[in-house]
Amino acid sequence: MSPSRLLALISLGLIAGFAGLNLLAGVLADGARLDLTEGRLYRLSPGTMEVVNRLEEPVTLTFYYSRGSAARYPAVRAYGARVREMLRGLAARSGGRIRLAEIDPAPFSVEEDAAIAAGLEAVPTEDGGQLFFGLAGSNAIDGTAVIAFFDPAEEARLEYEIVRVISELERTRTPVIAIISSLPFAPNLDGRSANPVIDALAQTYEVRWLDDRFTSVPEADALLLLHPGNLDEQQLYLVDQFALARGRVMVAVDPLAHLALRTGPDGLPPINALRTSRLPRLLTQWGVAYDPTYVVMDRAHGLPVQVSEAGRTRTRAYPLWFGVPPSGLSADMPATSALERGVNVGSPGLLTARSGAETVFTPLIQTSPDGSLVDADIAGTSPSPDDLQRNYSPDGNAPLTIAARVSGPISTAFPDGPPTGEIRLEASAHIEGPAEADIIVIADADWLDPAYYLRADGMVGEQMVADNLSLALNLADALAGDPALVSLRSRAGSARPMARVDALRARAEARFVELQDELRAELADAEGALARLSTAGEASALGGAGAASAARAEALRERIVSARAALRDVERGFRAEIEALERSLHLWTLWVPPLIVLLAGGVFTLVRRRRQA
Repeated sequence: MSPSRLLALISLGLIAGFAGLNLLAGVLADGARLDLTEGRLYRLSPGTMEVVNRLEEPVTLTFYYSRGSAARYPAVRAYGARVREMLRGLAARSGGRIRLAEIDPAPFSVEEDAAIAAGLEAVPTEDGGQLFFGLAGSNAIDGTAVIAFFDPAEEARLEYEIVRVISELERTRTPVIAIISSLPFAPNLDGRSANPVIDALAQTYEVRWLDDRFTSVPEADALLLLHPGNLDEQQLYLVDQFALARGRVMVAVDPLAHLALRTGPDGLPPINALRTSRLPRLLTQWGVAYDPTYVVMDRAHGLPVQVSEAGRTRTRAYPLWFGVPPSGLSADMPATSALERGVNVGSPGLLTARSGAETVFTPLIQTSPDGSLVDADIAGTSPSPDDLQRNYSPDGNAPLTIAARVSGPISTAFPDGPPTGEIRLEASAHIEGPAEADIIVIADADWLDPAYYLRADGMVGEQMVADNLSLALNLADALAGDPALVSLRSRAGSARPMARVDALRARAEARFVELQDELRAELADAEGALARLSTAGEASALGGAGAASAARAEALRERIVSARAALRDVERGFRAEIEALERSLHLWTLWVPPLIVLLAGGVFTLVRRRRQA
């Protein structure tokens, strides 16, 4: 055989072997993944595999993604790649239980009509087109579940949203949650609520609202009391009996609920708005001590607020409104252990275990060791950050508990039977107890306010800065939903910020602002003094005292010129350190690696030639 023919045959053999090896790997290693990302972005959680493995009938997931339109938006394109990889990983690990299809709906096509019919949201693009970026799921009995649009701002909840669709297709009925609340959360005629937490709950559960005149509690998997109104004895008895019968209750009480007192368009708070909520008879019976006359604060994690001082606006930490970092959340309960951004609260109350209670009191959310207490009436006057800091004294019992889980046997708070009145019970008889219960108590209602966990961003819209929404969904899942979903919330995002550059920029900006304020104050003082001299007519006086005033005016003018020049120098030097760091990064990331490769190649070539010689 000629050498050329032999070479051609070897080349064909190598190509065929490579193709066969890839086909064999596709069959034998299907579903295998190696995730080397820092936050394990593509590793599936144990809860995900629990949901997938219990599927008895296959489900179909259809990923609608407008590739051409998304290519114009780098953030959407990058997020689309992550969504696609997660879906493919799920399908590959499901053993055939999940069937995945990806569709790029062309304009005016059958696929576009199918996406719209499934309930997906089409986002208009700059060129007049539409961008589809959502998921439609279906099962063998025509059950459906939809993610209308994958919002890049919700990347931390991506795994949960996808697995929630699978869980909804797998379950045989929708869990029911009953809600008692004095807050303006009830949905309008269109079914939309003024609160994202309620809308998120309504997507997963059947929500039943009880008004302030309720005389019965419907059949439900869990009961939520969110800053409840002043319940009468009959209504308290109904809640008591539900806790004994079902054992799944979440209570959010508040000594100072700013959310309830928020003024409307007319400048007035809602009618019958309650500043304070309390359930003394029930909480005491359940083993919780709660005093609504005190408010908890934490200066170590105070949220930033804008304060006007002497015509200038400064950012100060406000101890009454503070964030609880992951270190202040319970690591023993999945509902809180999975939260990575912490929870923001506003003027919360204090919870402690009641002495002699049979239930187990487990803190879920606590302040730092620097936590303190302040009188609720003082907190209600909206004191300034300086006033709070001036009188701040850490409590000797800190860290202070503002949310807890109460579990174990509970007995009725009405041992003499139901009070007189119009009462309708789902059960046929009065329950005395003891009965096992799992109750969540949170001494704050403002954590449900989106202002505490959403931040407006002009570039990407609203950004989630705390895990308040995830906490609400986690607790609802723990009480009424699929426990496997609890560990899926709030995964790390794929964005890799330049932390060192950001920290350097923050330090440089802080120094710049400080110097700028000093120079501007000096400049304003000099200009004011010169203006006073000019007004008195002394700046142009000649001889005697007038000459002294003229000299002073000239000195003030020189001071003004010097201050303005220094201010310009500070402004020019603001980015000096940042630019130096950027040049260093360019050197080490763009130039050093190729130089190392070239140097290694040169050394290898030199060594090889010497060996040949």
